[in-house]
Amino acid sequence: MKSQTCSGLCAGLLASALLAGCASVPPPTAQLDAADRSVRSADALTPRGPAQQALSEARTRLNAARDAANRGRNEEALSLAQQADAAAQYAAAEARRAMLEAEVDSKGARNAELRRRVLIQGD
Repeated sequence: MKSQTCSGLCAGLLASALLAGCASVPPPTAQLDAADRSVRSADALTPRGPAQQALSEARTRLNAARDAANRGRNEEALSLAQQADAAAQYAAAEARRAMLEAEVDSKGARNAELRRRVLIQGD
């Protein structure tokens, strides 16, 4: 009888510990919202190349985070939402870098054209 009581008590403690472990991480609503905003912001920049790949990765991780949250796997959802946010921020930064690089190239070409005209007029 004593071993049955101990077994029941141990099982109860184990179940309580498992439930406490699951409840220790609240639903990552704020992180999911932040990742969603980051994905939309990056998408608005119309990324190409590596930025487009990073944005695709961000979307994949955000969808996985939402799925994990819907299944009550909050710790996994939190991690995936943070990864999605980071990937989306990288995509946005890479898209901005590419736009700035294109602008520098364009201005460099314009400057070269102006130099050529000045040299022709100076002769």
